[in-house]
Amino acid sequence: PKEREKTAYHEAGHLIALYILHPTDDVFKASIIPRRGTLGIVHHQPREEVFTYDKNRLLADVKADLAGYVAEKMKFGTTSSGVAMDFKQAMSIAHSMVWKYGMADKSFLGDYTSIPEGQISEKLKEELNEETGKIFQQCLKDVDELLSRERVVIDRFAKELLDKEELDYDEIDAIFKEYGKFGMSKGV
Repeated sequence: PKEREKTAYHEAGHLIALYILHPTDDVFKASIIPRRGTLGIVHHQPREEVFTYDKNRLLADVKADLAGYVAEKMKFGTTSSGVAMDFKQAMSIAHSMVWKYGMADKSFLGDYTSIPEGQISEKLKEELNEETGKIFQQCLKDVDELLSRERVVIDRFAKELLDKEELDYDEIDAIFKEYGKFGMSKGV
């Protein structure tokens, strides 16, 4: 029961960050039914076909990935190994933003991953990694602020997931509207 509750809060965190912060995707299902090695999942998809991702979308992806961790930590004071894949995805996106896409605060233009290992200085690697860390930490701060404000909504979604195990888009949307919350595409 404790692991199931932790999963419900974890998925509620993802769900809230995706619904409220994501500029291109809608949440269409949340589940705490274990499948294929995961204890829960929040399914989302773009509202329209997208072939390239801008900085806002990538930052929203990082924030959504980190939201399960933040929700677990807020509720239980600690987290679980269930955050490993989320961290991997979030760090990979932040890394690509800096190392490949020129989306750092500093002007690092170019794909630094294409430079052979021995030809990039340690100083430059450190600077690129610092910028990656800044993105990661800013996203973590933003999600922490969001979920702190939305604590009542997190509790509600966790309870709904514990009661029903799965929520579809209409159920998710109705609960957000009940609390006067609207996603990026719904007139925030």
